[in-house]
Amino acid sequence: MDAPAEQQSEVAASSVVDSRAALTSVPFVTLEAVETARYQDTYYVHVETAYYATFWADRARSIPVNLSSGVQLNYLSTFYDYKYNTSMKTNRRANLAAGGHSYYIGSGVYECDYDANGNIDHRCDETYLTLRTGTGYDGSW
Repeated sequence: MDAPAEQQSEVAASSVVDSRAALTSVPFVTLEAVETARYQDTYYVHVETAYYATFWADRARSIPVNLSSGVQLNYLSTFYDYKYNTSMKTNRRANLAAGGHSYYIGSGVYECDYDANGNIDHRCDETYLTLRTGTGYDGSW
């Protein structure tokens, strides 16, 4: 069994914008999940994911932008237990320095054990990150 495919990758065709004009309004941000490690066999799956916050000057995500000043990025870390259908959410924040376009925010793990019939055995859980909504956050992506 494979881990859920919730990963999104985006490619920017234009160069990074470094002008104040691009930041006259709050920039748009996406949270990109990048799979960094995977191990699986018949009875076990383990997937590690790195999360990056990437900033854009436009809603279409066609104009990358470097931050001209530092920002505090608010995000949510969720631990979800698939076996018992329970979750625990923790509000987190990262202070991002000026000058970057994409920032490493943190990591997540999906791990699941299966019995011989393919059913969840003693463990199946995931920790993942999502952006919190608010000014400058666009939940449509």
